[in-house]
Amino acid sequence: MFSKILVPVDMSSPEPGVKSCPQARQMQDAWNAEICLLSVVPGYSMPLVSAYFPQDAMQKMQATVLADLKKVADKYFENQPECVVKSGKRAAEILSFSEEHGSDLIVFGCRPKDVVGGELMLGSVGLTVSERAKCSVLVAR
Repeated sequence: MFSKILVPVDMSSPEPGVKSCPQARQMQDAWNAEICLLSVVPGYSMPLVSAYFPQDAMQKMQATVLADLKKVADKYFENQPECVVKSGKRAAEILSFSEEHGSDLIVFGCRPKDVVGGELMLGSVGLTVSERAKCSVLVAR
């Protein structure tokens, strides 16, 4: 049914993304789907902001996030999925990568929202992606 599944995981708060991994694994097994785990780190491309960071800070941060993402992949997937780290605005990068990668499904996890009594809800990134994605979006609860 789905052949290329994108699983965004925010490694600064991985619990919601990790919730989506078991469901993505089931789809991988059932449909022999290709899985890609994606994490987006905030960019600091403005010269004023980037002047305060060492030149290699972004590369080090991406390498650390990639290593953590691979640990998630090892824990939840028997067949190692592709792991990718991008930098920039999360929703925009997820949408762009989804189109470039040819994803036909994006699997998001929900997070508890304290303001609504702990109900599971999509965060702002998940909501934006679910509204604007050109492919199907599954919300894992």
